Amino acid sequence: MRRLYCFSKSHLSYQPLDWRRMMAAVVAIMMFVPVATAVFGFFGLDLFGVRELCAASVANENSVLRAQLASLNDQLDEFGRSMKVLQRSDDQLRLEVDMKPIPGDIRKVAVGGVEINGDYGVSSSANKLITDVKNNLQVLSREVALQQQSYADILSRYKKNEILFRHIPAIDPIRDGRETDGFGMRMHPILHMMLMHEGIDLACEVGTHVHATGDGVVTYVGPRGGYGNAVVINNGFGYTTLFGHLSKPLVHVGQKVKRGQVIALSGDTGLSTGPHLHYEVRKNGVHVDPNLYFFNGPQFHTTRFYATLVRN
Repeated sequence: MRRLYCFSKSHLSYQPLDWRRMMAAVVAIMMFVPVATAVFGFFGLDLFGVRELCAASVANENSVLRAQLASLNDQLDEFGRSMKVLQRSDDQLRLEVDMKPIPGDIRKVAVGGVEINGDYGVSSSANKLITDVKNNLQVLSREVALQQQSYADILSRYKKNEILFRHIPAIDPIRDGRETDGFGMRMHPILHMMLMHEGIDLACEVGTHVHATGDGVVTYVGPRGGYGNAVVINNGFGYTTLFGHLSKPLVHVGQKVKRGQVIALSGDTGLSTGPHLHYEVRKNGVHVDPNLYFFNGPQFHTTRFYATLVRN
């Protein structure tokens, strides 16, 4: 075993080290340090500054956490402002599909009642930050749930409106037809007395294409008193349409028809003073002015709405 030497001032020469004494000194130091730390800690003394270092580390960590919580609260506030924008858009969408906006008091009730006051074993300022975050999250969660339900309701109404739109009798039964007699009380041209004219008359030559004004199912085809040859269509949603004075019906009872489809040829049958089409609209069994349902604008007089002759 190689021996170690150290310079001895008393002998003025290098003397060999006693490794047994050296090991004993190391063991003594190792035993002394933890005992001394414990004793000084018991008396509130920080021998090596460990407590001060730990306290500084915890304080720094707490400062970072507070800053993160404050930043999170700011982000939640921004999300809340974004939700208000979505709510205004939601109100507009509901109006577009003929739905009333969600009243403000209902929105408040739906997201209100949130009050979390927990004790998280931290300082009062940190405790408040945590509480604010949890409250904001609860409010946003309820607002999102309410908004999701509203969007689902809007989509459902939109799909229903799409179907309703196809069934409303909303185009001229004769493309670019010219109205010669309107809806309302009038002097009957043949009977010469004031009678209710329950539809409109459209001038046309015999054999002009007559179009279904909305999707529906044919419920009547044939002679119908003063109407002459007539076709009646149940358009659904409370609407029915009648087409009179026809020269030739082109559909049969029970047949499904689409808006714009040719259903007959115009004529001069029944109680008529000349070739024309008599057209009626009923809503829930009550005669209404067909002009109230016609689309306006040249875009509604294109092949998009008026089909060529279709036979089913």
